[in-house]
Amino acid sequence: MTRNIKEIDWNKVGLTILPYLAIIITIFLMIRYQLLNRAVILTSDAFLHFQRFYDTSMQIKTGNYSYFQTNFGFSHSGRVFNAVYSPFLSYLGGLLLLCVHNWFNFQVAVIFIVLLIGGLGMYRLALKAKVNKLVAILLAMTYLQFGLVVGILRFNFMAWGAALAPFAMIQAWYMIEDKQRPIHWISKYSQ
Repeated sequence: MTRNIKEIDWNKVGLTILPYLAIIITIFLMIRYQLLNRAVILTSDAFLHFQRFYDTSMQIKTGNYSYFQTNFGFSHSGRVFNAVYSPFLSYLGGLLLLCVHNWFNFQVAVIFIVLLIGGLGMYRLALKAKVNKLVAILLAMTYLQFGLVVGILRFNFMAWGAALAPFAMIQAWYMIEDKQRPIHWISKYSQ
């Protein structure tokens, strides 16, 4: 059944979109320097992860898969790295690298994704804790500024842990709140 556009409560739509728009604008403001200067943040961890993502992207591109050896990255040394250090995320990173074509786009995409997950998670956690929506938005924006920046700037996987931490806390909240059924396999994140 289609609704007439005049029947839609646009104020309600705007208030629903506002938190997500505020988080996206905050993320854009955080990465605007990198976007404007087309700069890649390079650290010791970044080189390590770039090598493993390059290796998996080349495995996907050529169809020559090797779960244990890194035959394309790390100077074709055959190091056993991805098998120990998150092979699933390595292949996701390699696929993303193939899609975006270069390191700058890859790094911006990863930073945006991590910050978006962290911001949305903190916003949903604040709502779960029955915090006012405006305060929840401010908490999410503050969390982006202080909770995730350290890991992002070092381009290591601490940022992924910080981004996913609010979702883990939501599950802990369910365990405390629901005495009859403390484990929720499928969570309802709507309020």
